[in-house]
Amino acid sequence: MKGKVLMVDDDPATLRLFTRALEDAGFEVLASSEAIGTTNRAKSFAPDVVLLDVMMPALAGNKIISVLKKNVPGQPVVILFSNKDEDELKKLAKEAGADDYITKLSGTAAVVARVKDHISRRQKSWSES
Repeated sequence: MKGKVLMVDDDPATLRLFTRALEDAGFEVLASSEAIGTTNRAKSFAPDVVLLDVMMPALAGNKIISVLKKNVPGQPVVILFSNKDEDELKKLAKEAGADDYITKLSGTAAVVARVKDHISRRQKSWSES
């Protein structure tokens, strides 16, 4: 079930930690600390899932979602990823049009499980098409 994950977060330690966990789980990961250029990276990398930090300098993650949804072929699943309170993150994800959300405090195992679930569902729906 190898899938591709684009992870966008401005914190280098977070990028390293979650990138390693996702790679160890068998995913191909492209990590970026820059919000600007996310759409172009997504177009060329063609991820199944985009893990997108909400609190990014220059361009907040929730502002990128509509651009990703309109301009990236294959429409990757967009998961908002933040240290925000879970209720606040849930509300923000709904308002922004994200497919899902998860707090960083949930830990690597929970994030990996959530990504696996979304990729598994995508692959299942493609095989049924």
